[in-house]
Amino acid sequence: MMQLVKKSKEVLALVLGDYMLDEYIMGDVKRISPEAPVPVVEVKKKEVRLGGAGNVVNNLFALGAKSRVLGCTGRDDLSKILISELESINADVLYLGQIEGYSTILKTRVVSKNQQFLRYDQEQLKDTSIQYIYFIQKKLEEVFEGVDVIIISDYGKGSASEELCQIIITKAKSLNLPIVIDPKGADYTKYRGATICTPNLSELSAASNQVIQNDNEELVNKCGQNICKEQKFNYLLVTRSEKGMSLINEERKLDFPAMAKEVIDVTGAGDTVVSVIALGMAVGMELSECCKLANCAASIVISKFGAATATLNEVLGSQLVDSGEKVISAEKIGLLTEYLKEQGKKIVFTNGCFDLVHAGHVSSFEQAKEFGDILIVGLNGDASIKRIKGEKRPIVEERYRAKLVSSISLVDYVVIFKEDTPENLIETIKPDILVKGKDWEGKNVAGQNFVQSYGGIVQFIDLEQGLSTTNIIERICKTYEIC
Repeated sequence: MMQLVKKSKEVLALVLGDYMLDEYIMGDVKRISPEAPVPVVEVKKKEVRLGGAGNVVNNLFALGAKSRVLGCTGRDDLSKILISELESINADVLYLGQIEGYSTILKTRVVSKNQQFLRYDQEQLKDTSIQYIYFIQKKLEEVFEGVDVIIISDYGKGSASEELCQIIITKAKSLNLPIVIDPKGADYTKYRGATICTPNLSELSAASNQVIQNDNEELVNKCGQNICKEQKFNYLLVTRSEKGMSLINEERKLDFPAMAKEVIDVTGAGDTVVSVIALGMAVGMELSECCKLANCAASIVISKFGAATATLNEVLGSQLVDSGEKVISAEKIGLLTEYLKEQGKKIVFTNGCFDLVHAGHVSSFEQAKEFGDILIVGLNGDASIKRIKGEKRPIVEERYRAKLVSSISLVDYVVIFKEDTPENLIETIKPDILVKGKDWEGKNVAGQNFVQSYGGIVQFIDLEQGLSTTNIIERICKTYEIC
């Protein structure tokens, strides 16, 4: 996971495919037309987004990566908008072919309250220009300069011809670059030799020339393995709607169950899947981990309207929340809290040693949780407690203290910090509320100035008198005469 955070901004993806524009005409429907039994849409807003392979580039941008685009488009007014949209997300458009006589594809959707009433397409399909293929062959070394991964996003509109696909795949294999395919049509010969191909179930059925039911695991596996063998794919990743995804090679099938989210619009979910898979492979992640992230990312984008994207922070944050883990590393907590804040959650932070957890600690958690939605507890590591309280402490090791504190339902997350104070951790989390006991009022509280600098609040809470780890230790020693 952290490989993505550290390296995603360094990744350059080469994206070959059909670039198009998606137009959304949005408005209200209040009446039926007197001319025909159709709704009348009162237009409130028009919006143009990147579609097709352009949505893959947009997804990569949202995830932090850069793209270089290959494909054919027209030399018309729409192509100017397309190129402008691509350049606005820092895509390299130097090798995008603007071909005389081609028409830039525009898909227009008429929408009211997130429901499509109508879609109409403006397109004149042509095969990839021979001149463009010759141009790419001539510039092939330049095209591949600095590239980390290849994506072929085929929408069947002509840009991803068999000849051009094989030129790109052959060169990529010679450089040992991963090749990710989002296929179209029944014949996968044009993608032969790719690393991974990502059909949905209906596309797998078409490529296998038979009807495959989603619950027929044996047939899904058999057809997937046959295609891998025939087309020399390392893997096939089959996206299966409510059943999630299945990663197949010639030896086995690995399933990734769907992550339950509200489904608003499935448009472009496949683009998100290939983008995450490609990015993960580019930074050296295990393919199974890439699939888990892609599954999570797809669940996020289908809960949004239109050809949407998911940011890296959304994907990683959502995966952390869904994992159910409560003890989080200091390295990951910043991602998690940023995601939670984007979801509108108020973050509360408190800290301590919590050596021999007692009722006073629970009382402090009860009071702290009242100030917000998410309670994060910073836990002094063993080494820092020894420096603060002496060599005989802690009584309980940090891993067991973290397990105890995280088991308390009031606590959402626990983070162990190695320093003597949680100042660095507070700067990472940026809590809305910092909570300390009233015995700290008027003193120099670690992180107080920082929290207040961005409008955060420091709250001082009541302590249970006579309850402390030190008192408990002294009482045990005195009672059993062991000290």
